[in-house]
Amino acid sequence: MTLRQHTLAAAFLAAALALPAAAQMEQTTLAVPVLSLTFSPTYIAEEKGFWKEEGLDVKLQAIPGVQATNAVLAGSVDFTNTASSAFLRANARGQKVVAIANTLEKVQVEIVISKAFLDKKGFDANASVEKRAAFLKGAKIAVDAPNSITHGYVKYAAKKGGLDPERDVTVSPMAPPAMLAAIRSGQVDGLSMSRPWPSILRKEGITLTVASTPLGDFPELNPFNYNLIITKPGFCESKPSVCRKLINGFKKALAFMHDKPEETAAILRRKFDKTDPALVDDALKAVIEGTPRSPIVKEDGFTSAQNYMLSAGIMRPEEKLTSFAGLYTNEYAK
Repeated sequence: MTLRQHTLAAAFLAAALALPAAAQMEQTTLAVPVLSLTFSPTYIAEEKGFWKEEGLDVKLQAIPGVQATNAVLAGSVDFTNTASSAFLRANARGQKVVAIANTLEKVQVEIVISKAFLDKKGFDANASVEKRAAFLKGAKIAVDAPNSITHGYVKYAAKKGGLDPERDVTVSPMAPPAMLAAIRSGQVDGLSMSRPWPSILRKEGITLTVASTPLGDFPELNPFNYNLIITKPGFCESKPSVCRKLINGFKKALAFMHDKPEETAAILRRKFDKTDPALVDDALKAVIEGTPRSPIVKEDGFTSAQNYMLSAGIMRPEEKLTSFAGLYTNEYAK
C-alpha cells in the first residue's frame, strides 16, 4: 500500500469513527423569556458547551414573558425557563405543562421608582417595606409582560402597602432595555425586574428602592421555584435521552457557578457587555445565593409561589391547586 493509500485509509477510518458520535447528537429548543441573570445557568451551559458534551444541540430562542410557556404548549419549542407563577397558572387553567428541574430557589425581583416621583411624596427609604410600598400609589411601572412574576410583584407590593393594585398602580409591559429609556425620559416612573436592570438606575442616582426581595423584603416568598425548566406532558417519556441530557447540562452549570464564580462572572460580563461589570457582579451574587447545587424540584417552592399568586391576584381563588402531584418529576434531576 502506498503512502497515499495509507493516508486515504486513515482519513476514511477517522470519518467512520466520527459518524456514530455525530449520529448521537440530538436536537432540542429552549425558550428564554427575557434577558436576565435569572437565567444564568442557561447561559453558562451554552457558553461552556455542557449540553454538547452530553450529545445535545440546544437552540435558544428569545420569546418574551408568558409567551414562552405558550410556545411550549403550542409545540413550537420543546422547553422553556419559567417561574412557578406562570407554570401554576397554566396548569390551573387546563394548559398542562410539566416541570423537570428548578435552577433558582429565591425571588430576585426588585421595584425601583424615580426619585423625582418619590421626593414629591416624602418617601422614607428607611421605613418598613409596607410603608414604602404605599408610595407606589399613582405610579406607572414597567414590567416585562402582563401577569408575569414582575407584574405580580407590583400587585403584591401594592396590596402590602394597603393599595388597590388595579386602580392605584399602572403597569406598562416592555423589554428591559426599553424600560431604562422610558424611566430616564419620564414615560414611566419605575420598573419591576430582577438585576441588573434596577441596579443600573440606582447607580445613575435616578431611582430609589421601594421593595427588594434580594435585600430581604417579603421573606415569606421564599423558597420559590423561580426558574423551572418545563415541557409538555409526555415529551420526556417520548424523548427521555433529550430530557436527561438537557438536565445533565444544567447540573454541570449549577456546579460550575458555585465552584468557579470568577469564571462564571467573566462569562456573564461578556453576555451583558453593555452593563457595568460591577453591576453584573452585584446581580450575580444575589443569583448564586439563590441557586441550588441540585436542580431537584421541591414542593414547598410551589406552595409559597401559589400563596404569592393568590395574594397578588394573578391567580383566582377558584384556581387554587390542592395538590402539585403530577405537575413535576425529578426523574431527570436526580
